[in-house]
Amino acid sequence: MFYLLENLYYLAGTVNTMDLRLHACAYSFHTLPFKTSFTPPPFFLFRLQVVGSCRALVNGKMSIIEPGDLLIYRPGEPYHLEVEEMDGKIESGDYYLLCEGSWIEEWWKAQSRPIQQRIHMDTGMLSLWQQLYIEQHRIVQRNPELIRHLLCALCLSLDRLAVDAVSRQDPEGRSNELVVLMRRYINVNALRRLRVEEVARAAGLSVSRAVHLFKKLTGFTIIRYTQEIRLSNAMERIRYTDLSLENIAGTCGFGTYSYFHKVFKARYGISPKEARNRPPDSMLEGTYVIPGGDQNLSGLSEDARKFLTT
Repeated sequence: MFYLLENLYYLAGTVNTMDLRLHACAYSFHTLPFKTSFTPPPFFLFRLQVVGSCRALVNGKMSIIEPGDLLIYRPGEPYHLEVEEMDGKIESGDYYLLCEGSWIEEWWKAQSRPIQQRIHMDTGMLSLWQQLYIEQHRIVQRNPELIRHLLCALCLSLDRLAVDAVSRQDPEGRSNELVVLMRRYINVNALRRLRVEEVARAAGLSVSRAVHLFKKLTGFTIIRYTQEIRLSNAMERIRYTDLSLENIAGTCGFGTYSYFHKVFKARYGISPKEARNRPPDSMLEGTYVIPGGDQNLSGLSEDARKFLTT
């Protein structure tokens, strides 16, 4: 939310006349094999891998895409995606959006941007992406100006996250870099049994130093941060898959269902079963999914609808 407030303040008064259009914003989660090949997109296509792995066409070859990998394709850049079994399971979750306009063209040209880059999945940035989805799919009082503000804020936040590893000569910057390393390690490994010692080792720190530094710079303990990631993943699976609640508890890193039930209710105020029975749009963290390749196209522009259904 910090990114949201900071960047919207920066952009206030300038976006309302800006040439910028969001055609689609969505969350996709696959547990079955899936392939898609688009003709070169007429839009900018952003895709952030959040859960699991897949393969995507990057610079002419299929590359493994893992959590934290951000893909940005320019208009006309070929796009191909494959979700298949990796390490004995099929699982891939990502946010994506389609947009166009002179503002995004200028943003793209402002610096060299590879198709694939690794960022750490900051909660503020993910909140921006989720808020974009909510506004894009709002039927009543949809606000194009707010959508433009949110999209600009997201792009500026992505710029910051991509260069978060600052100079090692700066002590404060070095501390930030170490925390980034720990967060990246947690983001990738949160859904399995994870020990604090492993997180510390990933940054080359002692456990006591890692615990102190992480809490100081993030406001979260390592355990609490890991639990937030697990709960977020569990919420997505509860709402967008037919996996049993016990299975979700196990595959999201919780030792027992009773413990999962306890922490889930403490975090969201409802039980996992109640969350499953609620319509997705009733939850603040509303996201979008294409399960097994079926497409719910509400909230898409007509141009995006034609493109995605071709």
